[in-house]
Amino acid sequence: MRYLPLLAATLSFNVFAASTPDAPHIYIQGQAQISTIADNVRLGVAIVEVDKDLMSAKQKADQTMAKAIKLAQQQGIDEKSIYGSQISINRENQYNRETGKQDFIGYRVSRTLSLTLTDVTKYPLLLQSLVNAGINEINQTEFTSSRFESLQKKVQKMAIADAKSAAREFAADYDVELKGLYSASNAPMNVSAQPYMRAEKTMLSDSNSGSFVPDAYHAGEITISADSYAIYLIKN
Repeated sequence: MRYLPLLAATLSFNVFAASTPDAPHIYIQGQAQISTIADNVRLGVAIVEVDKDLMSAKQKADQTMAKAIKLAQQQGIDEKSIYGSQISINRENQYNRETGKQDFIGYRVSRTLSLTLTDVTKYPLLLQSLVNAGINEINQTEFTSSRFESLQKKVQKMAIADAKSAAREFAADYDVELKGLYSASNAPMNVSAQPYMRAEKTMLSDSNSGSFVPDAYHAGEITISADSYAIYLIKN
């Protein structure tokens, strides 16, 4: 089990940071994590066309984007989970070493598409269909959980509970008495001493994480973590 020196943990005063009390105290860190199976895919793709004819480049990009959106809808993706960006147009030049000048290559026209797929088994087919339709950039692929927000709240409460346990553990090991909570935060505090934490963080496997499909691009397991920091006043 890992401990901090008692003086470093308990006798940090305002001379170091305004967030600490002018009284004996301990600075605690609680940690927790939940493991769950990814059941959603956030996908970001794009179509980029370069042509000296601006209208031609725009038309190609728009046509590809229309195909991509239709494919997403055919895969059962909710319209609220489909976002097609506005068009972006830039001149594209290339340096010519012989002339020392910038040669005009064409107009670079691009559009991006963001999707959230709620069935990871459809991901390989959707991705290949988008490429076949003309999508030529894959910007983001993130496997996540449909229960991320609720699990995030849960793991934060677990981290708080772990911080409380660490405070009681410290008090018992060093024969001091907890007087009460002085301050708490989900982020590290401006304290000179390192926080005391339990040697093993609280861990939980989410039992309601849906079906895992091993051949669906190996979406696998994701981990949601949280920390909680607290300062407790003590009697020694």
